[in-house]
Amino acid sequence: MAISEADFAHVEDDRFRRLVSYWLAARSGRPVPSVDAIDPSQFRQILEQVWLCDVEENPRAYRYRLAGDHIRAAYSVPLVGRTLAELTEPEVAKRVLGYFDRVVDGPTVVHIVGRIYTEEVRPARGERLILPFADPRTGRIARILGATVHSWESRGIGPGDVPIRQVRTFTPVDGNPSWCENWL
Repeated sequence: MAISEADFAHVEDDRFRRLVSYWLAARSGRPVPSVDAIDPSQFRQILEQVWLCDVEENPRAYRYRLAGDHIRAAYSVPLVGRTLAELTEPEVAKRVLGYFDRVVDGPTVVHIVGRIYTEEVRPARGERLILPFADPRTGRIARILGATVHSWESRGIGPGDVPIRQVRTFTPVDGNPSWCENWL
């Protein structure tokens, strides 16, 4: 069974819902869109919040190709050209790699809401969406496109209490049931 917009009713931010709509349409009958379908003109309203990683294999790594202004504001160093493991502490990288790997291996769409940037001295309230894109020749997931909004910036989700946990929703692209996990 194919997934549809109804499978993403839990997504809160309207910009993320539009990004999901774009991703679903870009699949063109395939389970996952091709990397060739990544067209920033189709999600202009969220470019500041978007990040894009190449998926490297043997060993697996996630190398940032693009990071919008809203994303760069959350880091003290440039992201582009660096891997997730280079940018974060090993314990944090292990947690984040866990859900990045699910995006690739499932493939699965991951949605996170609640406490984000939990490893920071000052965590944020936010929402994150991670979408897989495939190599058109091999079908292997070659890139992940993500979007993150956080409470540190006015163009994010605005002020409010930072939750004590995050809720992660995993939506397999093959239409199998979604599942959630809470992380403290």
